[in-house]
Amino acid sequence: MHRFALLFNLMVLGLFSQVCGVKNIPNCRQIESSCGECIQNIDPPCSWCEDTEYVWLEQPRDRCDTHANHTKNGCKNIANPKSKLVTNEDRQLDTDVKVKPQNVTLSLRPGQPATVKVVVKMPENYPVDLYYLMDLSGSMVEDLKKFPALGESIAKEMKNITSNFRLGFGGFVDKPRAPYIDTQPQSLVSVPAFGFHNQLGLTEDFRDFQRTVERVNISGNVDNPEGTMDALMQIAVCPKEIGWTDKQSARRLVIVITDAGYHVAGDGLLGGVVKPNDGHCYTANGRYTASTIMDYPSPGFLKKILIDEQVSPIFAINQNKSEVFKQFEELVHFFGDESGAVAALLKEDSSNIVQLIRQAYEKIAQTQTIRDTAPEGVKVNYTAYCPNEKLVGSRTCTGVQIGQEVSFEVSVTVEDCNLKEKSFSLVTPFGNVDINLDFVCSCQCEKEEEKEKSSPHCSGNGTLTCGQCICNKGWDGRKCQCTEESKLLPNQCIKDNTTDDQECSGLGTCLCGDCVCTKEGLRPGEIVNGKYCECSNMDCPKDPDSGLLCGGSDRGECICGNCSCFGNWTGPSCSCTKLTDGCMKDGVLCNGFGTCECGNCVCNASTPYRGKYCDECPSCVGKCSQNKDCVQCLVFKSGTLTADQCNSRCADYKISQVDELTAEMGERCTFKDDDDCSFSFSYKENPGKDVIISVQKEKVCPKEAEALAVILGVVGGVLGVGLALLLIWKLLATIQDRREFAKFEKERQNAQWDTGENPIFKQATTTFQNPTYGGK
Repeated sequence: MHRFALLFNLMVLGLFSQVCGVKNIPNCRQIESSCGECIQNIDPPCSWCEDTEYVWLEQPRDRCDTHANHTKNGCKNIANPKSKLVTNEDRQLDTDVKVKPQNVTLSLRPGQPATVKVVVKMPENYPVDLYYLMDLSGSMVEDLKKFPALGESIAKEMKNITSNFRLGFGGFVDKPRAPYIDTQPQSLVSVPAFGFHNQLGLTEDFRDFQRTVERVNISGNVDNPEGTMDALMQIAVCPKEIGWTDKQSARRLVIVITDAGYHVAGDGLLGGVVKPNDGHCYTANGRYTASTIMDYPSPGFLKKILIDEQVSPIFAINQNKSEVFKQFEELVHFFGDESGAVAALLKEDSSNIVQLIRQAYEKIAQTQTIRDTAPEGVKVNYTAYCPNEKLVGSRTCTGVQIGQEVSFEVSVTVEDCNLKEKSFSLVTPFGNVDINLDFVCSCQCEKEEEKEKSSPHCSGNGTLTCGQCICNKGWDGRKCQCTEESKLLPNQCIKDNTTDDQECSGLGTCLCGDCVCTKEGLRPGEIVNGKYCECSNMDCPKDPDSGLLCGGSDRGECICGNCSCFGNWTGPSCSCTKLTDGCMKDGVLCNGFGTCECGNCVCNASTPYRGKYCDECPSCVGKCSQNKDCVQCLVFKSGTLTADQCNSRCADYKISQVDELTAEMGERCTFKDDDDCSFSFSYKENPGKDVIISVQKEKVCPKEAEALAVILGVVGGVLGVGLALLLIWKLLATIQDRREFAKFEKERQNAQWDTGENPIFKQATTTFQNPTYGGK
């Protein structure tokens, strides 16, 4: 039931992978058909064992497996072909050759890279084609007036760079239809708007350039963005009309003078132009004829074309148009170093145009790039070795001076053997490297001359191919030892003396008397083997710490229920190491008081020592106190021990005197000696109880105080105490006075003054009244 449930789960998982589009990556052991199919597996990379006898527990091992497993299993002949490089043409660098090698063939095994080293030399006096592309909309009228006189200056400046120099000129405005231009009749009388006009192909005559610029008239449009992208596309894809020199024979530069932004793909919808730009040349008689038919190209598409055609744009923007300059800076960043694009500010009077061209050229010329035309299915990785640094993952070097060499390591990998295109090129500004592809999709042992027909190993009834028998028709078995009619031999695949009467333990089929163990319905990674398929590589104990079978593949393997441990591992689950590194401290194993088991110290029960290294003794006397008496008597001739006691008790002590104690000398101890001076020592104890003690030569004694200092100290102390007492008395008296005054003030404020007569007061006069007088 368990195996049935597992098989059901695997089926559900496989169905889920198909429904969800999850790629089922085969394990090497699932590949049985041939050596060629085996070595084509990429993840993981597989190899094939060619040994004729490659068995384990009377079962043939998997011939397709990882190289590490084959090595571990003792395979002597492993088919594991490597990708390789053959150089067909490798002329040395000189005045004509700027790139090496020129032609190579790569024999590639799927998933395994081969590396080509490409060397590029920066040439001197390299030809330059400079095409001058100018925005001829109305806002550029003042700029145009200044350009006719620049032809000679540009030519002279470029002659300082190279003697082989050519100039060309063209202009652009925008698509000649609304809403990009004003379509009113009165607006079309002068120079009608146009997409792109090639007015002068590349020429060595700079005077012709000047005359052409003098004849140019300004046109106009309505919206602010211009048709810059249209013009650049036509310049790049029309080499005959522009007059470009072959791209491996000259630098191709386009300087774009403008003061406005640019339209991109999709903007053509405003004028009803919906057909995407296809990147083909539509310039005839100097005019771009598909301006109103095709949309503007996208920046990404234009970038690809410029790189493919090796045309480097230099965008010169009026310094008063900072927002436009920022837009072109972002475009240059998008194009990347590989394109050689540059953006720069042009002065208002355009006086710095010549200097700008030279600076931009030097920046472009000092940038070396490499790219490829590899078809889909070929992966190419780069590492650039520039003059001052190594750049992994980069195919660009900057700051390369004239005459310098740079190199690129190019790693090429294929995914499978089904590629139709079998060549591509590595492209540099100064030449290409042609790459021819050959695929390693079969093994040497599969070739006819390597096969052994009617091999004795195959009972004379088959062909020995890559270690295994391919039986002739009518024969079967691992060694073609039986006919197809007699291959099912009864009772020869049932194990004797067991209660299990199933053939091959129910986990295989009987073929010519041999059990062929199943590979279906098993646990992930499980292998069933044994003469009767009675063994499994998953019926062994697991490491209690990691939970891995036999401690994992690095420690051991499971053989028929028991772990077979590798190297320094032992134990039932290979969880016990034979190494003693974890038991060593200061070069001593378990401090001499224990044994090392599974990398840990087991301390002797008969000793009081415990701890990780058996170096802790909670019940022992403090070791500093234990060594104090011997140090006193042996070094300082002091302490409580007599001479006889010192000689007998301290005989095993090894003492050395040092100027200063360090941490490496052991634990530090400090005590006071008989003369009230302090002495210090450090100790280390060896397993044999030999004590190694390092004693500091000099004691630390208290300094004697000078008499005058003592007297002055006493006098000062007495005076200080007296002054302190006076201050305290004064403070207490002041506090008491303030309290009495506060009490007086409070009573005075609360006093009540009565203005009545004093009851004991007597007047000075007396009044008498006659009683007989009735008031009459």
